[in-house]
This record gives sequence, structure tokens and C-alpha cells, in this order.
Amino acid sequence: MNWSEKQTFITRLSGLILAAALIFWGIIPYIHSPNPSNLTGEPPYLNVYNWYGMIPASILSQFEKETGIHVQYDLYDNNEILEAKLLAGRSGYDIVFPSASPYIERQIRADAFQKLDKTKLRNLHHLDPDIALCMETIDPGLTYSIPFFWGTFGFAYVEEAILARMPDAPVNSHRMLFDPNVVSKFKSCGVTLLEESVDVYPAIMAFLGIDPHSSDLNDLEAAQQQLLKVRPSISRFLGQRFGSELVSGEICLAQAWSGDVQVAEEQAKELNRTIRYVVPEEGGTLWIDAICIPKDAPHPKNAYVFIDFLLRPDVSAAITNEMKFPIANKGAKPLIKKDLRDNETLYPRPEVMKRLKLDKIQNSRYEEIRTRYWFQAKQGA
Repeated sequence: MNWSEKQTFITRLSGLILAAALIFWGIIPYIHSPNPSNLTGEPPYLNVYNWYGMIPASILSQFEKETGIHVQYDLYDNNEILEAKLLAGRSGYDIVFPSASPYIERQIRADAFQKLDKTKLRNLHHLDPDIALCMETIDPGLTYSIPFFWGTFGFAYVEEAILARMPDAPVNSHRMLFDPNVVSKFKSCGVTLLEESVDVYPAIMAFLGIDPHSSDLNDLEAAQQQLLKVRPSISRFLGQRFGSELVSGEICLAQAWSGDVQVAEEQAKELNRTIRYVVPEEGGTLWIDAICIPKDAPHPKNAYVFIDFLLRPDVSAAITNEMKFPIANKGAKPLIKKDLRDNETLYPRPEVMKRLKLDKIQNSRYEEIRTRYWFQAKQGA
């Protein structure tokens, strides 16, 4: 082989090596994905609508790198906004995260979601069976939904501010919020309730010793009268902001859910304040935010790729480690940081879990009256 032929051979060999490297490095991002976008037959886009502060940007970037699917990620801060878009149709979203009850149950009845093809979800077996069983009371067989985020409803308080005003405060009881003789002592430092009626009325009923699932309008009336008694002590109704306001000192007592409180507890320590979270002894509510595919999703095949990605134990654990929300993934538990696994705000003891119930959908007459009562209460009437 003369010099010219050697040069040609080396040039061709270098080209082949470069081409092989490009192919190899091009394939690597798809190794984890069972169904990357170039195999779904859909344009490489995905439209996700989720609660604020639930999935970190790093996880979305990881998904994009592994699959080549670009994620348009939009945020909402209450279920009513999401439900209005779903029921109006043509929302443009491929993945949504509604709360289990009464929302998902109501939306299933309204034919808002696609039935799930479980054969496209290889990681479904990682679901926590206990949370899945709770979800099946809303969606039998998990036909339309996959439980993902979960937690509890209770209340949170700034210990120093509360004990300064009432050293013997009943800090394990709903009396803190719904006994007018107790909650009035904290009016000066700020008290808030959650902004959705489905979170407030069941809690009041539990305080009154009424079944929170009661459909009796007399029980609803009793809850309304109790709410009106404490209304003068309620500063306002908050959704996502109660955690930051507890930390800043704008409020000292808040009806709350567990995940946001965990973040607030850590932030308060840096300011030498103590925030406590309680599932009241009278009982509380379990919340589940599930993954659903809207009926008219424009990229349903890409949606399955994303769901299966989220169900991977390493991905679920990474979300919990960063965002401090429990995820219904038993395979992820060993990968979650020990201080989070051991935190009873996030993972309540078994005896506490027994006191928790999912809310249930009510009949239309009940919903109509509760909505009217809620408007009156929020207006201070």
C-alpha cells in the first residue's frame, strides 16, 4: 500500500470511527426510555399541566435528554382552574395532575380522560400498593389515573408564637382552628384556612364528631355554623403560600398539607423558629394527586413515555429528595434520603395513617349548597 492509499484508508477509517461515535452518543440519551419519541410516531413535544413546585426542572431536563421530547410545563395552583380547562375541552395538555376526590371522580364521570393502556407502562409495578388501594376507591382498577404525589391534610403552627399566646394550647386537636374560644387567641398573629371548600368542611365535621363523608345537609349546615363562628379569627384563605407565610411570620397558624410544611420547617430552622405539623387526633384527610391523560391529548403516546419515566424508582426518589413530597412508589423508598424517610410529617406512623380518609364526591344538591355556603363564609357573611 503506497502513501496515497494509506492516507485514503486512514481518512475513511477516521470517518467511520467518527460516525460510529456520533451514532453511539446519539443513542445513549434513549437507553432508559422504553418508547423514545422517534418510535412513537408523534412530534417530539409534550404539554404538561401540574401544581407549582412538584417536579424539579432537573427532572424535566433529564427526560428531554433521554427521549428527545421537549416538555412545555405549565403551572396551576388550585383544582378549579384545572377542572375548568378539562371540562371545557381542547385544553391542549397531554398530562395533568388532578387531586383524587372529588375532582378525578367527577372528571371521570364527565369523560375527561382517556382509559390507560397499562401495557405501555413497564414501571407500573413499582406503585405503592396501599396508596393504589386508596385510589381505587375513586377509580376502580386505576382505569384512568395513576396515583403519584400523596400526603396528608392537617394544620401547621409556629410554636413560639402559639405558646406565647396560649401555653396550654391543644396543639394536637382541630380545636386550634375550629373552637372559637381557642382560635381567637391567635387572631393577632394570623390564622389561615385552605382555599378550597372540599378541604375545609370535612375537617370541621371531624372536629364536630360528624362523619366527614356525610351527605346529610343538616351536617353540612352544622359545619357552616361552626365555620361562621370562627370566621372573625380567620385572616384569609390560602393555597400554596401558607408555608412561606408561616416562615416569614405573617401568620402563626394554618390549615395545611404535609409536603409544603416540610419545606417550611427546614426554612424556619434557619431563622431559629420552630414550625410544627399535626394530623389532628380527631382525624384528617389523605390527599392524592394522580397522573391522567386528557381525552383529547394531542400527544398521548409521548404521554406514556413521560408517565413511565416518572414511575422509575430513581426518578421518583429524585423528585422526593428535592421537592420533599412523598411519591406513591414503593421501589423509590430505599433511594430516598434517610432524614426524609424518617420524617413523620412526610411519612406518618401507621396509627396516624389509619385516621386518614380520602374525601368523596357528593350529590349535585349538596355541592350546590356547599358552594353557596363557602362563598358566604369567605365573604365573612
